[in-house]
Amino acid sequence: MTTKLLIPPLSRLYDLFGPITELLVRLVAGGALAFHGSEIVFGNIEGAGRFFESVGFDDGVFWAWVVGGLELGCGLLLAIGLLTRLAAVPIIVFLGVAIAIYHAQNGFNWEARGIEYPLFWAVVVFHFLVHGGGRWSLDALIGREV
Repeated sequence: MTTKLLIPPLSRLYDLFGPITELLVRLVAGGALAFHGSEIVFGNIEGAGRFFESVGFDDGVFWAWVVGGLELGCGLLLAIGLLTRLAAVPIIVFLGVAIAIYHAQNGFNWEARGIEYPLFWAVVVFHFLVHGGGRWSLDALIGREV
């Protein structure tokens, strides 16, 4: 069943941008994760380690390397759409742990450091786990997906 647009001339705009919206979401999601990871790996690893220890992790610097590397590596893979489904799994696990260990105690609202932001990104990344990298991904270009 097709629906009729209330403003039919907008269909040209939707047809123009429709094919690239998934690409934009993937680039922003993966790029944001990679950026956060690069800040840990190439920035203040000791500060990140102190944070992890403050929320109950032993050997915080080790976990800072793990999380920073995961965000950087899997974020880049997600952004370019290479091994997209494989990269999505550790991202979702990381976000789930962040929600359970840190954010849940603060409620829902992101402004109070609640679960809103990591939950949103986990759902976005879950889309790519289920659907793959999409039409404009390296997975599609090489014709292979996990």
